[in-house]
Amino acid sequence: MNVKSVLNTRNSIIFTQILSYILILLIPITFTGIVYLVTVRTIEQETNRANLAMLKQVQLNMDNILKDAERLSFDIAFNPGIQLLAASQDNNWNSRQYEVSQIVKEFKRMNIANGYIDDFYVYFKNLDGVISSTAASRSNFMYPILVTNDLRYEQWIDTLQHAYSGRYISMSDKTSSMEDSEALAYMRSIPITNSEKPLATVVIKFNPERFAEMIQNIQLAQYGGIFILDNDNNILTSTASFPLSDILQTGELDRNDNILVKGRGKDSLIISYSESDVSKLKYVSIVRRDIVMEKSEFTEKLMIASIVLCLLFGGAISVLLAWRNYNPVRNLIRIVQNGKIKSSYDRSSNEYQFIYEAIQDALQEKEKINLKLKQQSSVVRADFLQKLLKGKFGHISVHHNAFYALDMQFISDDFIVVLLSIEDQGKLIPLEVGDDFEAKSKLPSFVITNVFEELLGQGYKSFVTEIDEKIVFLVNLQASEAVDPVQELASIIEELQGFFGKYYDLSLTASISDAHTGIRGMQEAYQEAIEAHDYKLIAGNGKIISFQSLKYNVRDYFYPLEKEQKLVNCIKTGEFEKGKQLLDDIIRSNFMDGAPTAEMTRYFMLDLASTVVKTVKEIAADEPVEKLFECETVAELQTEITNILSLVCKRIQSKTGNRFYEMSRNIIQFVNNHYGEVTLNVAMIADHLGITPSYMSRLFKEQTGETLPDYINKVRLEKAKVLLRDEKLNISEAAVKVGYLNSNALIRSFKKYEGVTPGKYKGS
Repeated sequence: MNVKSVLNTRNSIIFTQILSYILILLIPITFTGIVYLVTVRTIEQETNRANLAMLKQVQLNMDNILKDAERLSFDIAFNPGIQLLAASQDNNWNSRQYEVSQIVKEFKRMNIANGYIDDFYVYFKNLDGVISSTAASRSNFMYPILVTNDLRYEQWIDTLQHAYSGRYISMSDKTSSMEDSEALAYMRSIPITNSEKPLATVVIKFNPERFAEMIQNIQLAQYGGIFILDNDNNILTSTASFPLSDILQTGELDRNDNILVKGRGKDSLIISYSESDVSKLKYVSIVRRDIVMEKSEFTEKLMIASIVLCLLFGGAISVLLAWRNYNPVRNLIRIVQNGKIKSSYDRSSNEYQFIYEAIQDALQEKEKINLKLKQQSSVVRADFLQKLLKGKFGHISVHHNAFYALDMQFISDDFIVVLLSIEDQGKLIPLEVGDDFEAKSKLPSFVITNVFEELLGQGYKSFVTEIDEKIVFLVNLQASEAVDPVQELASIIEELQGFFGKYYDLSLTASISDAHTGIRGMQEAYQEAIEAHDYKLIAGNGKIISFQSLKYNVRDYFYPLEKEQKLVNCIKTGEFEKGKQLLDDIIRSNFMDGAPTAEMTRYFMLDLASTVVKTVKEIAADEPVEKLFECETVAELQTEITNILSLVCKRIQSKTGNRFYEMSRNIIQFVNNHYGEVTLNVAMIADHLGITPSYMSRLFKEQTGETLPDYINKVRLEKAKVLLRDEKLNISEAAVKVGYLNSNALIRSFKKYEGVTPGKYKGS
């Protein structure tokens, strides 16, 4: 592949490499441009802040100067002589000459330390006179002395007669000289406590030239102009040679921003604005942007030149490096083609795609071969493990050869078998329409196996298979006497149950065998795990059952005929609370202090379920009882029997009413209390309850499903069984104690209801 053929290939990676190098080159250039923009912005912001700081300096200096004027105005306003003269009702100026002369003397004694204050005087409204530190006379005589600008006399008098609570104004002719800064004055009305009705006005005149001189010393004034405005936005003083109204509308100063920008580009103006909280004066500076930013122009030109040079030289180097790095790819394509992994290079795709497809084809072939080998190995190993645990191999020597062939290397000769059964698939296999149920049903076992092996860690090695819908783990133990492997495995399984219960609503029941040695020990461990797993009938689903805890549970279950008959009576009479308590006592007596074997537990569950089913069918109730034989644990059976008992009792009570229900209970209670009396019969019970025998018999039949004489005989027989078997009485003694006249009556009842004689029952 020469240069010409490569360049003729539109999809060649050399173009991508060149573009990549250029893009990489653009990254620092882009960041450099961003840094430049940020730098320029920062310089501009810092300059604006510096301008505002200098403007604040002007404001601070002015505030200090103007505070002296305010203090002087207070000294004058509170002068007793001035207050008396201002409040006097006598408007004859000539008659007040003595008081006026005294005030002039006091004004001369006042030391004006502030060089910015030119003069001060007081105008008295009632006298139409003016007193200053140099002279005192009527206002028309004082006008040419005090007013040196173009302000007319009428305008001057009108200004003096307004009310002022301390204000800086420009005493110039606003119609002819809007921006005349030679008439700055501070005005305050007397009395101070009632400035709305002034009697006199204090006027303090400032020297505007000193203000201009002070502002000119600020560096900011060298680049632009500074304006000082009063409350009405009138210009009090300025260093600019241009009018403010040509640039800025005074209403724009009412915004919260301290900095404004007028115009665009280099000709734009930066306007800084500040207002004094002391004097309420406004300070405005105006500076051209090009003067402020002239320092950054050189940086801008240097930055642009460096970017252009980087693009030119960087682009050339990118092309050279791309071609140099392309040579190994070109050589690799030749090797792939010569190795016949793939056909000739197709120029419609790039070189990397060609190499990728060639390698992927080779890997897919390898994956298919490995997958077939792995599938066969896992199936064979699982089948081998099933036969090994069930003891179906005849010659033990065959096992060792098979272990090596199936990659089953053990870390010791000690083994424990763990069985896991999934009680609820939970969230692991949500089935939808069209899903492969067989494939998805294997997902929980796969996930559980991987998590369990992960939790085992380095201390164990496990091999897994499935037998009778249970996941079977053959756990190979490390040789360590310091750790109880059964307890440690129980902790690991508890963590496994917690994980799947929390995140997947999956219920797992586990059983653990004891530790055994050798191949025979594997089979013994499996049988122990099976036997322990059967005990979930007692422990319930979702439990961990170890064979160690079951070694001494070998006794039979306890379910005597007396308790069975009591449970039957409770169902027939609709006594739910009594029946539920009796059911709880029967189960508690069997499983509170231990438990029978799993086989005996199954017989007990079947016996108990048969009692309930037989009784429900006998009273012709339509409640479903088939679920009793589907219960997998004692707890499930207890819950199901309780539900059936509740339904049957409610139906019986609703059918006969509370009154009839109580009457049936009274009959049963009376029989249970007097079964040993020979005279006990239907008439005796009816007489005791105060009803007719026929009505009572019919009511009892409807309530219990059997006749009253049959019930009396059954109660007597149950009591006789206890006396014959438990108390070892003979037939005659037992007959008398349960209310029969003689032994023959007991024998006849035994044959009728039990099918055997008392003697055979006692000897069985």
